Amino acid sequence: MPPLILPAVLGQEVRVHERAKGKLWVTKIDNWEYQVKSGPGCESHRVAHALGRLFCGCKGFAFTDRACKHIAGVKHTFGTPPPPPDEGRKKRRRRKKIIGTPEISCSHCMSKNYKKAYVRPNLLRNVQVYTCLSKKCGRNFTHNDGFKYKTYTPAQISTALGDRACGKMPHDIADTTGKGGRRPTNSTLFGWSSGYPRLVTPYLMSLDYDLSETMLTDEIIVKIGGVHHVIFTTMCEGTRAPTGYQIGCKKGSHDVKALFRMDILVRGGVPSLVRSDGAPNFASAHKSEMRENDEGKKSVHIRHIHLAGDRNPNTKERDNGTLQYFVRSCRGLKKVDTAYIALFQIHFLIARLHSGVGTTPLEAAGISFTDPDKWRALINNAAAYNNAVKLGKLKPSRNVPDGQAGFQATLFPIH
Repeated sequence: MPPLILPAVLGQEVRVHERAKGKLWVTKIDNWEYQVKSGPGCESHRVAHALGRLFCGCKGFAFTDRACKHIAGVKHTFGTPPPPPDEGRKKRRRRKKIIGTPEISCSHCMSKNYKKAYVRPNLLRNVQVYTCLSKKCGRNFTHNDGFKYKTYTPAQISTALGDRACGKMPHDIADTTGKGGRRPTNSTLFGWSSGYPRLVTPYLMSLDYDLSETMLTDEIIVKIGGVHHVIFTTMCEGTRAPTGYQIGCKKGSHDVKALFRMDILVRGGVPSLVRSDGAPNFASAHKSEMRENDEGKKSVHIRHIHLAGDRNPNTKERDNGTLQYFVRSCRGLKKVDTAYIALFQIHFLIARLHSGVGTTPLEAAGISFTDPDKWRALINNAAAYNNAVKLGKLKPSRNVPDGQAGFQATLFPIH
């Protein structure tokens, strides 16, 4: 029997699919989105076309990942929908961006016209002082390489940052980093762990990442200041790159819309697929920030709890286990505005090889450094970038609103 076509409701076409177990009312929203319900008073389910296939919001599709009756009703009444315009053609692979060591430039005017003036003796190392040859400047300067005014070498600082992000204790890091009888104190290590994430975050925000169309999100419960808090995190499934985090007090009712907005800001658009557990705050944030967006792109949200197969955020659950171990090594977090979580995510973004992609998430996203010491390369480039922005020579391509990032406009917000 051909499908029964009913009059349009508010400009939308409605068709009825006759089945042996009852009827299905299929409403066509546009060429890639439909609303299907079993009766006038029944709950309607959203069917959308993304990533080359149809996805449904019902529990049956979430647990089986197979075509349910709602998808069958859409195919029977309207046929297989065409792919969206951005998915119909093969995307051109971006060229991988290779970032080298920044050149020496005047810290006052960013001029590269300079000469060596003299060598200033310091406690641990001699510092080369340069003279700017620009007619408007002419001042002396030292190369701002991100480790300026530090009494420890860049290799010692980068090693300490990597070890702290991997969960090593401060006394073990002091044994590894200390050379010549000088051991960094706990306050020195704390200053590095809290200061450098704030330094490199604006530079990380300026990079153009090549992320996949699937976003994973989940939460873990930790103690902060002796009180239970929830850390909500997001991650790109294809590259395993962390795209943000947010700290709240309640697991299922905390507003995570800012976290979803930050993921859109980092990836430069709305993801086609979002996988999460059954928490209602993820569903409400997806509906307000990704599903009903101004870009005209359809995003599908799959929310369920399942422990087998690949139809769930199991990859994110494993990542949360690593974060849980890191928090345990810190003996709990002391403050809500801590920088340790940002340190953890930045290290796992740039330096740690991920077995799921065979490389670091940053290289999987199309960005690599020529310097084998990733922390040193990141800090040097971030210092040059921040200096250019401060002098007005460079305008940031992505501005993070204060309402979305309570952690000093970082890549990983907490409020």
